[in-house]
Amino acid sequence: MSQADFTELDVNKLKEEVEKQKNNKFILLGIFLVALVLFGVLLIFSPELSQDEKEKLFRFPRGVEDLRLIHEVIEKYSEQNYTFVLFAFCYLYIFLQSFAIPGPVFLSILSGAIFGGVQGFMLVCFCATTGASCCYGLSYTLGRGLVLKYFPSWLVKFHNMIQSNIKHTFFYMLFLRLTPIFPNWFVNISSPIVGMPISSFFFGTFFGLMPLNIIHISAGMTLSSLEKIGASLQNILWITLLGFLALIPTLFKKKIEQFDEKHNKEAVAATKSEKKNN
Repeated sequence: MSQADFTELDVNKLKEEVEKQKNNKFILLGIFLVALVLFGVLLIFSPELSQDEKEKLFRFPRGVEDLRLIHEVIEKYSEQNYTFVLFAFCYLYIFLQSFAIPGPVFLSILSGAIFGGVQGFMLVCFCATTGASCCYGLSYTLGRGLVLKYFPSWLVKFHNMIQSNIKHTFFYMLFLRLTPIFPNWFVNISSPIVGMPISSFFFGTFFGLMPLNIIHISAGMTLSSLEKIGASLQNILWITLLGFLALIPTLFKKKIEQFDEKHNKEAVAATKSEKKNN
């Protein structure tokens, strides 16, 4: 992709190119259905649950009470089926993250309650980064058309921001993960389209999500007394501060590059002036 900024015409050209690969969206749908079927197979081989336990477990959590009910069932079965619970947790987390489906935040909180602080943190860091990287790969190979179709204006803005920081993509990815400029799911699906290198994306995601992961894990460890889901104002301010701190290396590098460029121009001008005088 060109390093030049997007224009509306550029977006339309990209759409025309993607339109030639119509089969991509069907392949993407096929991969999603296969992953969904595999999760269904996982449920078939899950420990036998009573009707009451199924009602508690198979629900989309809308608040703390739902999370407590889900944790009650998982905690009971993890005592005798720990390996299964661990594998199912990782699979579901990566599956949801890979296809930008809401839900990982609740799993992050549950991981603190189920696995404890250290193991829960390590699991969430692994699953969140792996799932985001899978989403990056799916978007790059098969999902470009969908992103271009549904989010063209966001894509233009995001592309321009990335290209203006193209020499400092790792630190800028840290900044994006720590601040709510764009939702994480959008960063995942659009990064490969706007030229974000996979290495910067992977490591920026791994380290950039850590502060929020810690908050979620901590909330999960106190699930029994938790009143509501969400970061406190103090936590939000701390994470935002970390986000702007992540920009400092980028700003310093830009200033140094600007200074060097100015110094080189002055040196060249001085050399030309000396030659003319001679």
